[in-house]
Amino acid sequence: MTTSYAKRIRDRVSRCVAFLALALMPAVAAAQEFSDLKLNGDLHLRGYGSFFIDGNQHELEAPVGTGLSMINQMYVQYLWPEKQKGKEHSPIIFVHGCCLSSKSWQTTPDGRMGWDEYFARRGFDTYLADQVSRARSGFDATTYLKVRNGALPASANPNILILNDQLSWIAFRWGTTPCTVSPCEDTTTPNPGIRFPMKTVGVGPGSTLTFYNQVIPDLLSTLPYSTSPNCVDGNCWPPNPSDPFNTPIAMAQLATKLGGAVLVGHSESSPYPTYAALQPDSGCRPYTTASACKVKGIIQIETGCFGNLTADDVDTLAHIPMLIVYGDYSSQPRPATTCQTEIDQITAAGGDIKYAWLPALVPNDLYPGSPGPIFGNEHMMMLDDNNQRIADILIGWIGEHVDRKHNKHKHYAKHDKHDNHHH
Repeated sequence: MTTSYAKRIRDRVSRCVAFLALALMPAVAAAQEFSDLKLNGDLHLRGYGSFFIDGNQHELEAPVGTGLSMINQMYVQYLWPEKQKGKEHSPIIFVHGCCLSSKSWQTTPDGRMGWDEYFARRGFDTYLADQVSRARSGFDATTYLKVRNGALPASANPNILILNDQLSWIAFRWGTTPCTVSPCEDTTTPNPGIRFPMKTVGVGPGSTLTFYNQVIPDLLSTLPYSTSPNCVDGNCWPPNPSDPFNTPIAMAQLATKLGGAVLVGHSESSPYPTYAALQPDSGCRPYTTASACKVKGIIQIETGCFGNLTADDVDTLAHIPMLIVYGDYSSQPRPATTCQTEIDQITAAGGDIKYAWLPALVPNDLYPGSPGPIFGNEHMMMLDDNNQRIADILIGWIGEHVDRKHNKHKHYAKHDKHDNHHH
């Protein structure tokens, strides 16, 4: 794209609402994205596909219609790499954040390898789940239809959260100052040393708005728990971490189907692995044995902490290795108060919980050989130009805190079985 053409596009954006303008230029963004794709060499798989974690059968009523439909089902896709000698890992499940989908973990906006492929190449059976009510997962549309048919007032419609360019620049910590006037790339300077591919959000020569293609409406407030008093503008959290919660329930069911898994949540989903571990379907609460608990590890990317854990919650989480990862450009010291409270509670109970604030990392603190400070990573670190380096931190932590523990339990279980047979 020439400089003059890019300027004409930006001028057009400035006269429109940001995301309406984005809709006017799909061919430009798509062409740039395709031309940027990188070849990473052959990927040897023993399986690839997708499936659903069951939702709820829902009976339609007038004036919406009649019959049964399925709602709130969770879409999951997977990569199963060929077995690699010396690489025996627990499966890993990734869940995306607000206003996004599983695309977060796939090929980056500028065409580099995403975490799903990278983790598969490192020997992990890798699962990507779309949040219930998002992307390829299901949601309950009946309230919208009742409003359309006049059975309910317009005020009854659940909120739809839309992530525009201004919210992106603020929430993702892209700029040195908050963006309050669109287009943000013309009104806000990117943070120095930032590792996000800023050319995909309109910054620099030959830039595009490719990243925004993966931003989609968030229908979280259509879910049953949206009446919670903790619900604000479509971001709805049950008052207690162990309350029923659609996506975490499905994550717990998936981990159980797999015989155990490491759960990874980002941003809006960062607390979901903890929620999942505290759901009955996980086999972890109340905690009995390592084999019964199917959440083998919890990774929270960009917060996800709780300051209201009960004694029973803490007892469960003290048996599950936990890693909290936070990036650069924070205006406040980390860990945040709720994180420090949770860390103190779980540590006091004998648990294994680590906080990885990337610009303040201490060598060997997370595991033997873990790195020192890493700078320039913002909220979307899985898309940054050093995303594989960040992935290696997760992989190193899993190897030391999850796989080693899991393999030890398998070793003991094998010997117990042998001893029982012998006697």
